[in-house]
Amino acid sequence: MPGWKGFPGKRGSDYQLVRYGDRFYVVYRVKLPNGKSINVSWKVERNDFKGFGVQENAFNRVGKQAFNNLNVFGSATEIVKRGSSDEHPFQTYINHLREVNHGVSWLQSPEMMEIMLMGWAENWTAAELQQRLSRTKWYQNRTEYQRTWELDKSKGQRQAETQNTEQRVLNALQELYGPSINLKEAGITNAEIKKWSQRIASGDLGDPADGFEIWLAGRRRVAEKVEGSTAWIERQQELEAQRAFMNRPEDVREQIRQEAFEWLGPNGVPDQATLIRWSEDLVSERKTDADWQTFLRKQATNLYPYLGPEERWQDRASTYKRVAEEQLGAPIDWDDAVLNQLGAQDQQGAFTGDALSIDDFTKQIRSQDRWWDTSLANEEGFKLANYLNETFSGVR
Repeated sequence: MPGWKGFPGKRGSDYQLVRYGDRFYVVYRVKLPNGKSINVSWKVERNDFKGFGVQENAFNRVGKQAFNNLNVFGSATEIVKRGSSDEHPFQTYINHLREVNHGVSWLQSPEMMEIMLMGWAENWTAAELQQRLSRTKWYQNRTEYQRTWELDKSKGQRQAETQNTEQRVLNALQELYGPSINLKEAGITNAEIKKWSQRIASGDLGDPADGFEIWLAGRRRVAEKVEGSTAWIERQQELEAQRAFMNRPEDVREQIRQEAFEWLGPNGVPDQATLIRWSEDLVSERKTDADWQTFLRKQATNLYPYLGPEERWQDRASTYKRVAEEQLGAPIDWDDAVLNQLGAQDQQGAFTGDALSIDDFTKQIRSQDRWWDTSLANEEGFKLANYLNETFSGVR
């Protein structure tokens, strides 16, 4: 029982004590963004009266209508177990939700929480709720898969999928570095493996299948720099094979053009004169492959400041490509015009340095004439399920 007696706040101004029949409750008020207030309540058992420093006659009787508006969130003992004497019990409840749901980000978005709470308190329809949620920054900055991961999948499902991904990540790393190099010696910690697995499984890098390949490509480029690793050996073999046709600069030119496309996108590929100069420098060994890779990375950073370390344009664009194909109902090429501009802009049209939000990208696609010929054009809005009742269901 509590290490402090009483409930958080002051009786009368902060909370009320009520009873309905032989059931007892502590009732708080929570103010909604629209100015209205609702009751949030916790059940108090008789054998806990002494621990809370209250007596039975302190509880005022209420009728059935008032009882139905109590909105019971659980047992009052949970307030003590998880909260403190100066924390509002509803905040304690929200903190607990974050813990049991492994810190899903929508529970940390005040905007999302406010709308969820208002919808629950005012009995909004699923359509009205999803319309309002779709306007939030949280919703707009996530793909449909990311929203499904956090809103529709259970804690157990998320854990199982993350654990499966973690094993797959570990296996891939062991293949990249080989038996002669210990992952810890290569600077790879268990915490990093868990973090990568979480990002892949949750859709942070796109669809998990695509996300894994994006992650793997990035880690391969890192492993190729570790002498003695399997990836390093394979890279040396590739370079040796390249040297076999170094007397044919036209082959080298095509190879570096493809690499430039992957790193810089269709609009960032150097002009023909630059490619010729680089291919001739590589053939004559005036420049090395490392010089070329450094050039690509610098160009990528200048063109796309939102890219992460070792991230190519194609890695980032793959998520947008998948979204476009879902919206258009057909595959598109990497040089499709819809992938030309993936940087966010402010209201004046200046680039912010951030990536374009998925929601803004989707709106761009839907503004094109070709979108109106798709099946999606005949469907209503978004597909977000009403997660509200499950989240805020209490006990009676």
